[in-house]
Amino acid sequence: MIARSVAVGLFVFCMLSVAYWQLHSWLMNPATLPVKVVRIDGELKYLQKAELENAVATVVSGGFFNIDLKSVMNKAHELPWVDEVSVKRVWPDTVVMEIRERVAIARWGDKHLVTASGEIFLPNELMPEGLPVLIGMDNRSVEVVELFEREKPRFARLGLTISRLEVNRRGAWSIKFDNGLQIAIGRMDIKNRLQRLADNFTAITQRGNPEYIDLRYRYGIAVSWKKSKGAV
Repeated sequence: MIARSVAVGLFVFCMLSVAYWQLHSWLMNPATLPVKVVRIDGELKYLQKAELENAVATVVSGGFFNIDLKSVMNKAHELPWVDEVSVKRVWPDTVVMEIRERVAIARWGDKHLVTASGEIFLPNELMPEGLPVLIGMDNRSVEVVELFEREKPRFARLGLTISRLEVNRRGAWSIKFDNGLQIAIGRMDIKNRLQRLADNFTAITQRGNPEYIDLRYRYGIAVSWKKSKGAV
């Protein structure tokens, strides 16, 4: 009796195993429920949906159950404007990509862009207009962005907009504003020197229209003035 029960149990187990592998093979067959739709969600400004579709076309293949979602995600990440991407299946034949686009706060040099976290990337042919320019060695991008973000609101309160911020190879900092005013800051005590400028800027402008301000002095500020029209 026991032997018969064991035999029956083994028979049922074998039948279930065969059924499982047949079902698994059917589900993993690319011809079973093929993916027909790739849906792209997210607010896109510089990314084109066609560009995303082309980027993932080589890996969006197979059936609903065996499509490699990680490969789809990795391919989308190769596009310069893609910051974050998630991929999921939606029954019965759709793959959905949720895209978050990178946000550039400034240009980095001539051709690149930089994000608020200091991440540098080379965009496609679509280059945002009207961005300030940040310049420095790539390994100092976080430091440059932090200084820019810290000083931007301070100078905005003074009616100044930073159009260019640079740290050169010697470590010397400088700023240019959209009104043409240029500031030489130097290599040391950057925060205090800029604070000194902010504290004295109203007094400076009361005396005239500054063209160049040199903060590379321990206690003072040197100012060059714009010549008035008609002055000789």
